[in-house]
Amino acid sequence: MKRYLLPLILAIATLAAGCASAPAASAPKQAPIPAAVASAAAKDSPITMANLDDYIGRPGVIVVDLRNFDERLNSGYIIGTEVLPFLQYLEGRMASRGTVDGKPTWDAAAAQINDSFAFANYFPTGSTVILFCASGTRAAFVKTILDKKGYTTFNAGGFKDYKGAHKVLGDGSFSLAASK
Repeated sequence: MKRYLLPLILAIATLAAGCASAPAASAPKQAPIPAAVASAAAKDSPITMANLDDYIGRPGVIVVDLRNFDERLNSGYIIGTEVLPFLQYLEGRMASRGTVDGKPTWDAAAAQINDSFAFANYFPTGSTVILFCASGTRAAFVKTILDKKGYTTFNAGGFKDYKGAHKVLGDGSFSLAASK
């Protein structure tokens, strides 16, 4: 019996040590959010469609798709992004584009900003706002307006350049009825 006692004690000790909780694996380190740039152009932004997945779902970061609903349904969308269609919702509510030779312009300096618009309801104060659209033009326009309001913003560019893991493709057959 004594000859079995020592191996039994060693087996129990080994088992107990193996069952003890191992130190929790630390989450992979996230790169800090880069400093915002003054330029509204997507080509100057440190956050792009190529590295957008690094920011989707992060606390304090909101990623906003400014494309229209039919663009999203036809071309696809990115899971984890917010939808605020500029042309179908924000234009005229948040800001109105100015005109040049009677045509709407994407020059944000000519925009009429609606200061009574509830910016904080759509873009939480203190958050980092990453914008994208089809090509980056609407994102540049909205970035300029949000920068004037004190937000930290980035123009990630156009959906056409996104190759990340969160992409859901559209089927290309959807279209909205023309508005009257």
